[in-house]
Amino acid sequence: MIDDQYKIDIPPDTYHQMIRENLDLSALSHLFISHSHADHFCVAELEYLAEPFAYNLKNSPVRIYGNDAVIGKIRTQCADVIDQGRLPAELNRLEAFTSVKADHLTFTSILASHMADETCLNYVVRSDSSAFLYTADSGAYCDHTMEYLCGLRLDLLIAECTLGTQDYEPIGHMTFKGVLELRDRLIKCGALAKGARIILTHFSHNIGMLHDEFEAIASPEGIEIAYDGMVVDL
Repeated sequence: MIDDQYKIDIPPDTYHQMIRENLDLSALSHLFISHSHADHFCVAELEYLAEPFAYNLKNSPVRIYGNDAVIGKIRTQCADVIDQGRLPAELNRLEAFTSVKADHLTFTSILASHMADETCLNYVVRSDSSAFLYTADSGAYCDHTMEYLCGLRLDLLIAECTLGTQDYEPIGHMTFKGVLELRDRLIKCGALAKGARIILTHFSHNIGMLHDEFEAIASPEGIEIAYDGMVVDL
């Protein structure tokens, strides 16, 4: 969640996160979805935007952005609510390498490498003074994506690292080795600013490590390990 009014993805544990971190989802204005996998996009959560579940939304309608699969799933699974005019949302189909001016921030979708049958998106988020890349479910980026990223100046990299230090590169995800390779490529082309923070997230039990064990491996590389409730100022 960014500045209270922006969110990337809406997983099935969204309500738990809201209670645990005292988040006010009534202030949500823009929701950017990376892809249609259920751990990133729980379409049932969107029905709770409608009455009688939600009242007095501060920024209605909520602008929702996603690929064809995401928008199609919303239209299908929320059909009754949409037909009744009860879903306070504006649906926006988003293709790769499209920029959206969303109030005081600009979100640019980039092409992720995750699924063969779906255009999965990651996001570059920019304000007037800074920019960061948020990777959500992607293996090594294709040349087109890297060419785009190398034309930017990033102050923060938030990278998925689904399988940690496993010694193989999974399809559609990054290992720690893959993150280091991405970091080095971004530094080499001048896209990653000096002193930029690198934070890893999107972990699985398959990593086989506790948080402090992964920290001991990542810290010498100047990389941070995310945790539930982490707040990053930029």
